[in-house]
Amino acid sequence: MAQPYLPAEKFLSRKQETILLDEDVVYWKRMQQLTVFQEPSIVSSVRISPKKPYHVATTSSVRLTLYDTVVCEPLNLFSRFKKGVCSIDFRHDGKLLAIGGDEGKVRIFDVEKTTGSSKIALRVMQASQSTVKSVHFSPRGDTIFSLADDGKIKQYNIADTAYGVNAVPMIEIQAHEDAIRCGAVSSINDHIVLTGGYDHKVRLWDIRSKEKTMELDCEYPVESVLFLPGEQLIATAAGPIVKIWDTTTGRPLTALQAHYKTVTSLRLATNSTCLLTAGIDRRVNAFRTTNYSLIHSWSMPSPVLDIDVSRDDQTMAIGMGNLLALYRRAEIKKEVTATAMNEDKRALIRTSAPPVKLAEKDRDDQKVEVVAKNLEKLKIPKVDGMLSSFKHAAVIRLLFSGKFRSTLEAAIVSYLRIIVMRGAIHRALAGQEFGVQKNLLIFLNHQLFKTQYFSTLREVAIAFFEVYGTEALHKDLVKQVQRLKLTLSRELEVQKMISSLIGSIDLIVSTTKVNIKSSTELVEEDDVFGEPTIRAKDLDGLKPSDVVPEEEEEPMVTN
Repeated sequence: MAQPYLPAEKFLSRKQETILLDEDVVYWKRMQQLTVFQEPSIVSSVRISPKKPYHVATTSSVRLTLYDTVVCEPLNLFSRFKKGVCSIDFRHDGKLLAIGGDEGKVRIFDVEKTTGSSKIALRVMQASQSTVKSVHFSPRGDTIFSLADDGKIKQYNIADTAYGVNAVPMIEIQAHEDAIRCGAVSSINDHIVLTGGYDHKVRLWDIRSKEKTMELDCEYPVESVLFLPGEQLIATAAGPIVKIWDTTTGRPLTALQAHYKTVTSLRLATNSTCLLTAGIDRRVNAFRTTNYSLIHSWSMPSPVLDIDVSRDDQTMAIGMGNLLALYRRAEIKKEVTATAMNEDKRALIRTSAPPVKLAEKDRDDQKVEVVAKNLEKLKIPKVDGMLSSFKHAAVIRLLFSGKFRSTLEAAIVSYLRIIVMRGAIHRALAGQEFGVQKNLLIFLNHQLFKTQYFSTLREVAIAFFEVYGTEALHKDLVKQVQRLKLTLSRELEVQKMISSLIGSIDLIVSTTKVNIKSSTELVEEDDVFGEPTIRAKDLDGLKPSDVVPEEEEEPMVTN
């Protein structure tokens, strides 16, 4: 039987396929690398604040660093730890930050302040004698959970001011036989906690009754667990496989096998409609949470240990090896159409004013083209350009790297004053090279005690010692600090001498005032000081009535 004619299928070229890409694919392709920071050791944990401006916190060895994602500079540095730190969590309002570590302590910091006392923990709880691998704030933010290598879950009240071992947990549960590696707290119910450990088990706990409501066998050590939207489903990362489980039946619904090595981190993005997975195979994959199909995949230069995405989906932080990479979503490119291209061509063709025709009687026509002189561009100095772009750390490097030449110390101090007034002097001084630190200390030694510079350079000196006070300095820097200390002691001696001299002068002046007052009280009103003197001018000014006539001499009587 004859069949009706069917047209052949159209095959799209690669260029046409890229035009017809899915919107989700284009959305994640716009995520491009912004900057990379080098940490002193392996980046063990990465978290992004839930509130703007979405600061990034990382742990590496014995250091906790807070980064500003707007200017891409370190915002604060916490390094007063005896052992390594390895877990972070922000409270829902972004004001408090909790960390755990190898000391077995849970510490809570205030992240709104960036200097001074903010480096001291607000609360310290001795949660375990082993490593605390995971810490989590409750959704209400009034309690905190610690999950440690001893397999225990502990819940503490943040309002409790007890320090260290004196802090008593509200609830304590022996959750696993082996170390707990990860956990999650339900956003719907404060009393539901999900834990995963190295005993290959994932368990769901009701901490009110301290009972296990569900147990899953993942066949590999569990690296990450996550509640999916609605919290009827959970995602687990164990080995190279990511599994989606139903909490009501305890059965796996699907398995995502896009990695060929261990998956280390799971995160939700785009209003919980996208699941991000990262592993030590140097891959970061994005899946839809509707049908769990792969949207996009990134290739990284090193094994990825942790990942996080901001609430607005504009920033992504990836910890890989000893590097922290920040990604930011690029803006949508303007669509190029035929009309727009023609308009651009017309704009390019006409680069000057049209010619003007002048017609005069009995003369030939002449064409005169009116040309306007281009305005001279205002040249801004390099340092001013950096300050306008808020590149404060680059300004410090330029001023004190030895390449900047300025005969006026006032110019350098004025640049420093701008950075101090913006409140960015601590971030600008942090992480500078040895040569920059040395030149800065030499400059402070020479200019600190000049009256017109003292107010600004005093703030610079205080910020320098707050930033580098806890770090081991080079011996040449120690010499410069000792010279500054000697200069300061000499200045203090001079100030003491001036103060004593001012006191002596005040004593002399006050004594003189008392003597003058006592002498004036003894003198009467009619007293005249000194002998009167009469000048010719005074005689001429006398009136005739004022002159007393001389008495005539009586004649002598003779007998």
